[in-house]
Amino acid sequence: MKSINLNFNKSNFKLSISSKIDDLSSDWGKLNSRTLFADKDYLKLLEANGPIGYNYYYAVLFKDYTQMACVYFQRKQVKLSDDFRVHSHSNSIIERIKVKSLKTFFSFVKHDILICGNVLLTGEFAYGKQEDFDLTSDLFDVIIKEVVGYIKVQDKIKIQSILCKDFFKEGVHKIQSFSASGFFKFQVQPAMILNLDSTWTSFQDYIDSVKSKYRVKFKKVIKKGSNLEFKKLSIEEAKQYNDEMYKLYKATADRATFSLFTLDQQYFSELKETLGDKLQLTVVLENEKLLGFFTFVNDGEHGDAHFLGYDVSQNSKYQLYFNMLLKLIDESIDQKSKYLNLSRTALEIKSSVGAEPHDMYVYLKHQNKFVNKLLPSILNRVVPKNSWEQRSPFK
Repeated sequence: MKSINLNFNKSNFKLSISSKIDDLSSDWGKLNSRTLFADKDYLKLLEANGPIGYNYYYAVLFKDYTQMACVYFQRKQVKLSDDFRVHSHSNSIIERIKVKSLKTFFSFVKHDILICGNVLLTGEFAYGKQEDFDLTSDLFDVIIKEVVGYIKVQDKIKIQSILCKDFFKEGVHKIQSFSASGFFKFQVQPAMILNLDSTWTSFQDYIDSVKSKYRVKFKKVIKKGSNLEFKKLSIEEAKQYNDEMYKLYKATADRATFSLFTLDQQYFSELKETLGDKLQLTVVLENEKLLGFFTFVNDGEHGDAHFLGYDVSQNSKYQLYFNMLLKLIDESIDQKSKYLNLSRTALEIKSSVGAEPHDMYVYLKHQNKFVNKLLPSILNRVVPKNSWEQRSPFK
């Protein structure tokens, strides 16, 4: 752990930085009580069984010996040969040569990125602070600079870019804001969040609230999955099914062209042991064969659909993905959640069950000033545009 005295705007600040939550847990918990994803036990889980190849850093800012803010960082060396998946199913020799050349080029590209926030989550998990404390752009500049310097000395790693995520554009879910010099703001896929009506006391209440054509569709989906067993796992059962669940997760994740992370193989069973009853880990079985699984985290008034996986070859036959979405809604009603966060991707099908898009921004800065000036142009070319039709299932 390192502590730095800061003489900032005629105020006495101290910044403590560590790569272990145990070093700062007593100070950290006082500022991060709004979500269990900032809890010491969950952060220790990530240190031991989080995404492969990640390191973690915690910064606590004091003013006159009082904790004012804490900021959470993750570090990853992006290797395009591992993280960017290019394939060619073409019989064209030219196309195969292009793919092989691209893979060869990717094998030389490695990039150390510092992330403020949590890559596993969709939402505002970058920092916590005293309610009346203003975490200004100047303060963020200092904190980021000191953390980058700490990493350079401790880990002998030179950070090349910094990503700060995710911040809601507006609305009830917007709690945090971010501002620091040199960062380019760009919009990413929205978070899909279902507002749960306080009058719903059962899944049938939800079904009754949708328009007739959606009610018919949902009943057809449920009928297709009528022979499936949805089994909630205990801690011991989570360990028993862990490897099979991981295979399904990995198969689902590997379909993405690019991903910033791959989960550790023990993540799901360790998550259940860490969160206990706050996590419902459900497997989908057909004659005792595992076809899928999904997770529901009870995070106060928020339900979080954390991770899932399923056998793509069986999806059409049983409508696995759609049935899991409906089961997540059922679980969120049982848990009396106010909101269900269904994260990003599959925007249209999530909107068809009632989730609404909430626009989000992330902020990116490259440490090379020349490259940083080019970021807006680069990102405008490579960040995919959202093109989908929003559904409105409710009456």
